[in-house]
Amino acid sequence: MFSPRCRTRVTSIAVLRNWKIHQLDIHNAFLNGVIVKEVYMKQPPGFVDPALFSYMCRLHKCLYGLKQAPRVWYTRLSDFLLSIGFHASKVNTFLFILSVGTDIFYLLIYVDDILLTGNNFTMLHRLIQLLSSEFKLRDLDAVHYFLGIEVQSTAMGLML
Repeated sequence: MFSPRCRTRVTSIAVLRNWKIHQLDIHNAFLNGVIVKEVYMKQPPGFVDPALFSYMCRLHKCLYGLKQAPRVWYTRLSDFLLSIGFHASKVNTFLFILSVGTDIFYLLIYVDDILLTGNNFTMLHRLIQLLSSEFKLRDLDAVHYFLGIEVQSTAMGLML
């Protein structure tokens, strides 16, 4: 489960170091997951072929509601993050860290919502471009609302 303590620590680091926290939203996240095992489903209502009524549909991509969908999506996203240089936190599986020389970036995942922060603004935007080249996403810019918590930037930091 996503750890509120981890979210608090990452946001604390960002506030103390005056880093911008970007919020990203992956569009139809579960549809990005590629199923490795064979999964079949009945023909959906309204799309049943009367001549092939007993036929089943083999899924190649995950659908919402499929019990494997969250795990398959997380695997796809984490494999991509690892391929571009992030490493997974040993403490929290939803935290990924990228360290390049003196630059450091933290990426928090909660299903299809992502918080991304770091000390190099140019590289931060390059990371967002890399993510958007692999997944259809919306850059919501500075975090305003995450996991039921409203976030407001103030002169003194963030107000939750």
